[in-house]
Amino acid sequence: MTELATDMVAFAETCPLGAFSPMHPELLKCPYKMNQRLHREAPAYRDPMSGIYFISRYADVVAMSSDHETFSSVMPGFGTGSLATQDPELVAIVSEGYPNVSTMLTQDPPLQRRYRKFVDGAFSPANLKALEPLIERTSNTLVDRFIDKGRCEFLSEFGVPLPLTIIASQIGAPIEDLPLLRKWTGAFIGNLSQQLDKAGVVQAARDIVEFQHYFVDKMEERRKHPADDILSKVVNASIDGEKPLNDAECLSMLSQILVAGNETTSSALTEGMWLLINNPQQYEIVRRDPSTENISILVEEILRISSPSANMFRRTTRDVEIGGVTIPANSICFARFGAANQDATQFADPLEFDIRRTNLRDHVAFGKGVHHCLGAALSRREMNGAFKVIFRRLQNFRLSPGASAPEFAANALLHGMTGLELSFDKIVA
Repeated sequence: MTELATDMVAFAETCPLGAFSPMHPELLKCPYKMNQRLHREAPAYRDPMSGIYFISRYADVVAMSSDHETFSSVMPGFGTGSLATQDPELVAIVSEGYPNVSTMLTQDPPLQRRYRKFVDGAFSPANLKALEPLIERTSNTLVDRFIDKGRCEFLSEFGVPLPLTIIASQIGAPIEDLPLLRKWTGAFIGNLSQQLDKAGVVQAARDIVEFQHYFVDKMEERRKHPADDILSKVVNASIDGEKPLNDAECLSMLSQILVAGNETTSSALTEGMWLLINNPQQYEIVRRDPSTENISILVEEILRISSPSANMFRRTTRDVEIGGVTIPANSICFARFGAANQDATQFADPLEFDIRRTNLRDHVAFGKGVHHCLGAALSRREMNGAFKVIFRRLQNFRLSPGASAPEFAANALLHGMTGLELSFDKIVA
């Protein structure tokens, strides 16, 4: 960590309770020690800067996720960035696109269920099983590109392109448009980060409008010529006699599928490699026996400790008490999935990376309740397939000579590395 980061983490550990903001960029990057303090002293902590309530204990986060009537996912203004939409430049850009509407992630039942059922079939076990050859083929192709060099920048050369290729195939975008999909993912993530300045918000708005027009054109194509992809299912579905979705609804769903379908998996894969580097005993367990079962439990422990979807907004619909704190109606709360996965009352030695945990599948990296991640099963298949290829072809993972230890990006909702300079040895058959 930088000196500033070290100082900020130490401050959050020792300062009077109520004097620090979990939204500070350095604490978003490195929340672990702060999480432990909040578990002990303030399970419902009100940020003095934003007024947001941070809910950190496992039991409380699970209870929140199971009670959508009290903790609503409908968030007015969600995804519009940190700049008010009254800004003339931003208004002019947004007016060239389509309105932001609440669908799956930002909606409550029964409407939330209506939207999800339009795409649930695309993530069925049979459909996901059929993706396994593509996952393995893509993983091998990516490894082929750098294996003879003995090193790579893992995030950009493997972590990003693998899930992005898979989700592109599912939403009907051609492989040559992967750079565009990555750019648009970055725009949506930038808005979620709550860290953008005006220039950043304006650029994100331009990119999102570009995304909208790109997919509206593709939606028109799929209405005329349906294909076997999610885009066709979304634009042509009519379930139980309901009218088809309009363009704004389709775009909202596609944006959520795009981001959830690649960003969190990219982050988990990359942090997984860093965890293996720093936990040689755990690495050796899998290296000696890279069986399907061992790869599977490795993936679950990576998901638990990395928790790429670290936080999620909720809005209280009534006064509610958590941890002895009364949270008023219409308050904004953070369901802190990353903190819940590091709660010592649920997971012994929670900051230790241990694939032999007996309860590691209890983690909430993909949320809980009605908003359990739609793409959870896809992410697991991608990670399992990727690590099978990695352990079959590479060994002795280590940080590249001269490289700095990786850092995490500051983001209010997501937690992921900015890169990982990886060295390794090629396995010769």
